Amino acid sequence: MPKILFPTDYSECSIDAIRYAVTLAGDAGGSLLVLHVVEPISPYLVPESPTVENRHRDEFMAELQKMLADQPSVTCDEETITMGEPVATIVRVAEEENVDLIVMGTIGRTGVKRMLLGSVAEEVVRRSPCPVLTLKSPSAETESRRARAEAVRSWPAVEPRSGDVDTSRNFPEEDADNPALSLLTRAIKARASDIHLDPHSDELLVRFRVDGRMRDYCKMSLAIGHSVATQLKLMANLDIADPFHPKEGRLTLPEALQGIDVRITAVPVAVGEAISLRLLSRDRLVRPLQHLGLTSGALRLVQRMLGHGEGIVLVTGPTGSGKTTTMYSMLRALDDGSRNIVSIEDPVEFVTPSFRQLAVDLRHGITMTSGLKTLLRLDPDVVFVSEIRDVEAADTAMRAASSGKYVFTSLHTRDVASTITALRDLHIDNRSLGGNLTGIISQRLIRRLCRECCRTENPTAAEADLFARHGIVIPQEIGRPVGCPRCQNTGYFDRVGIFEVVIPEKDILHTIENGGSEEELRNAIRAHGTGSLENDALEKVAEGITSMEEFHAMTSIKMQE
Repeated sequence: MPKILFPTDYSECSIDAIRYAVTLAGDAGGSLLVLHVVEPISPYLVPESPTVENRHRDEFMAELQKMLADQPSVTCDEETITMGEPVATIVRVAEEENVDLIVMGTIGRTGVKRMLLGSVAEEVVRRSPCPVLTLKSPSAETESRRARAEAVRSWPAVEPRSGDVDTSRNFPEEDADNPALSLLTRAIKARASDIHLDPHSDELLVRFRVDGRMRDYCKMSLAIGHSVATQLKLMANLDIADPFHPKEGRLTLPEALQGIDVRITAVPVAVGEAISLRLLSRDRLVRPLQHLGLTSGALRLVQRMLGHGEGIVLVTGPTGSGKTTTMYSMLRALDDGSRNIVSIEDPVEFVTPSFRQLAVDLRHGITMTSGLKTLLRLDPDVVFVSEIRDVEAADTAMRAASSGKYVFTSLHTRDVASTITALRDLHIDNRSLGGNLTGIISQRLIRRLCRECCRTENPTAAEADLFARHGIVIPQEIGRPVGCPRCQNTGYFDRVGIFEVVIPEKDILHTIENGGSEEELRNAIRAHGTGSLENDALEKVAEGITSMEEFHAMTSIKMQE
C-alpha cells in the first residue's frame, strides 16, 4: 500500500495541494501522512502571530476532514507536528516512514525569509529519498499566468520584413506559460546573436546583441524574470535549485525552432543570477565561402589553401570576429566524403553528422590537448582545433601538421604578422613555422549599411585623402547611415567580413625562418600585394557596403588590441 507524505504550512496553496494528495491516495488505495514542521524562530524575522497560525491550521484541518469523508479508503493518522529545520525533518520522516511519494505545495517560504533561508520545496526535491510532486494553487497559478501574459504583451514587438528572416519558419505562438520561449522567438526575429538577462535591485534588464552591438530590449519585474530564468534552465536541463554556482548547457527547443542552437551560461552576480544566451543558426554559421565577404583575390587564395591538403591553416581575430563561421565554411568545402574530418571544440558549435566531433569536458579530463592527441589516433585527414590556447596544444597541432595532417585552428591576434609572434611565444620554432604554415586568415566583422535607408554623399577632402593613401580609387559617392524601421533605426543591417589572407611565399617564409620582426613580416606581406584589414574595409566603403564611420570604429578598436 503506497504511503504519501504531505508536509504543510497550512497556506492556501497547501489546502489546494492536499485535495490532490487525498485523491491520489484514494485512487492508489494508499495512506496519507500529514507533517507540519515548526521552524525555529529566526532573530532576523518577525514570526507570525499564534492566532493567525491557529486559524490557518483550523481551516486546513477542516478541509482535510471533508476530503477524507469523501475518500473512506484513505487512511490518515493524526497530523505530526514537530520542531526542526524543515528540509532535514521532511527528508528524515520520509526515510523513517518508508514513504513512496512526497506531495508539496510550492509557496513555502516567501520574501525575506526565502532570501535568507532558501526554498523548502526546491531543497526537498534535491535531497528526497523518493519522488517529490510539487503543486501550485489554482489561484496562484492563474495570477502567475496573468502576470506572465501581461509581461509578454508589454515587450517591444519585432516585425521583420519579408526576406529579413526565414519567413518559411513557423514560429511558436506567444505563450503565457512559457515567456522564455516567447523571448527566444523575438530574439531570433530580431536577428540577435546573444541575449543578456541582467538582474538589478528591483528589475531584470534584457538586452539583445544585434550586428555586434548591444541594445536594450525590455525590462521585467524580478518575479517574471525569475520565471523566465527558471524556464530557460529547465530547457537546458540545469539544476534550478542551485543559484550559487556557474552553469552552462544547451537548450532543447521545439520542432519549429530546429536549426537554431542556443547555449546558456548562468552566473551568480552581486544581486542575483545573470544569464547569457548565444543563438546560433546553422544557415548563418555555415555559409558558402563566396558569401563571407572575401574579395575575388582573397577567395582565390583561400581556395588554394583548401587544395593544399596538409600543413596548418590559422584563422585569427578577436572574439566575435567570425572565425568559427570561416573555419566551418572551409571545412564544409572540404567535406566531399573522401576525407576523415575530426574536431576538438570548446564547445561544439554545431553537430555535423559527417564530422567526428569531440567536446572539451574538463569534468571528465578531456582538455584541448588530450582530446587532440586522442583524435590523432582516429586516422584523420583533416583536424579542426577550435582554438590553440597553450604551449602543449600548439606543439601537438604543429606535430600533426608536420606528419601530413591538414590542421585548421584559430588564435586571438591582431593581424597576420602578429600571428607569427604569437606562435613564437607558444615556443614554436621558426623552422617548424616555415615548414608547416599553409596559410593565415586574419579577419573582423563590420556592419553593412541598411539598403533601404542609407544615403549617399560625396567623400570629404579628408576621406578622399584616406582613400588615396591606401591606394584605392577615390569613389564618387560613399554611403552614410540614416535609420529606418527595418534596421531598428541604426542605419545598419547585418555584417560582412573583412579579411587579410596570406599564403606564405618564399620571401615571406624566408623572413619567418630567419626570425624577422613583425614590421619586417608586414613589409614582406605588403610587397606581395596583400592588402591589410584597413585596406579591405576601405574597399567596402568605396563599394557602398559599409560606412566611413564603421571603418573608423574598426580601426580604433584594432589599435586598442
